[in-house]
Amino acid sequence: MTLLIDTFFAAKVDGHGGDHRTAQIAELIEQANLGTSKLDRTLLKTKLSRIFAGVNAVLNPATLNFIIRHQLKISYSGVAIAFCGFQRQLYERALQQHSGSKLLIWEATKNYVAPYVAEDVGFRVIALPHNLESLVPKQGAFFEGFETEIKSLAKATIVFCISREEEWLLRTKGIDAHYLPYYPPQPVLEKLLKVREARSTAPKHRFLVLGNAKNPPTRLGMIEQLEWLSRVRATVDFQVDVVGFGTESLKEQCDREDFTVHGSVDPETLNQFLINAQAALVHQRPTSGALTRIPEFLIAGIPVIANSNACRSTNGYVGVYGYDDWVELTDRISQPLEMPPLLPRPIAAEKRFIDCVLGLAKE
Repeated sequence: MTLLIDTFFAAKVDGHGGDHRTAQIAELIEQANLGTSKLDRTLLKTKLSRIFAGVNAVLNPATLNFIIRHQLKISYSGVAIAFCGFQRQLYERALQQHSGSKLLIWEATKNYVAPYVAEDVGFRVIALPHNLESLVPKQGAFFEGFETEIKSLAKATIVFCISREEEWLLRTKGIDAHYLPYYPPQPVLEKLLKVREARSTAPKHRFLVLGNAKNPPTRLGMIEQLEWLSRVRATVDFQVDVVGFGTESLKEQCDREDFTVHGSVDPETLNQFLINAQAALVHQRPTSGALTRIPEFLIAGIPVIANSNACRSTNGYVGVYGYDDWVELTDRISQPLEMPPLLPRPIAAEKRFIDCVLGLAKE
């Protein structure tokens, strides 16, 4: 039996957090002995063809009928109507052509029209938002807003969230939401365990800041983090390595000789940073979702010093040391930190998800 999966990401071992979450979900579905087919959104391949399709979507009476019938609250601008109409056509084609189970695994929740089309063609939907899109600052993506997103998620049969806070928030809106915490898929887990083993005898002298600075929320958090670390450095002696895609743009914030920006590095070099890190420093401005790298650091045997925004769903994990201001950050950096114990699998949450997929796939 094959399930249709709608995701923006690829299940890549050396990919980013979104890829790893997608790989986790795919692995759990595989454990349910179900096959998967990725929804193909290459309906149109050129910008010009997409423009024409958008115009046709606006002029197509079926678009307006779809909006009215489902009582969608959109801005009714040309762009909003074109987006809605085009996505309706894309999902309608994909769902009707799918020959497997009439169950959509919906990770690409930015495309809010999916559950409405699914309802029209008789599909059930399991939503797995990587975050609540309307709560992500400066994401640069077209989205209609919080009310539209909540109403869309409410149309899903069930929702599995990556953070406790989103589970709680959606439940206050009457949505059947459950927590499926991130735990690394097997290929990623094996790599992290090798790092953990190497760390048992490796020297550890420097703190590690790791993230994709091309991602707007991550970049904002890293900038604030480096500002706070500069204050801390005035009273505490320490060194920091800043690593990750796009971090070259943060050199202005790293004007101290003991803050070194490395930018993008290959997997082998990244492994060495992980092996030799004294601790990982994680800092995030208020946003939704949950950071996959915190569980990964812990499994790799790396203590995590994180602000309360970053460790919202993981502050109960052994090895995570939270702070709310630069004074507390100073205290955390000054203390010796032990290797954290191996993070246990969220077995009950994984079983809940697998059982749900199996039940809905067979209906």
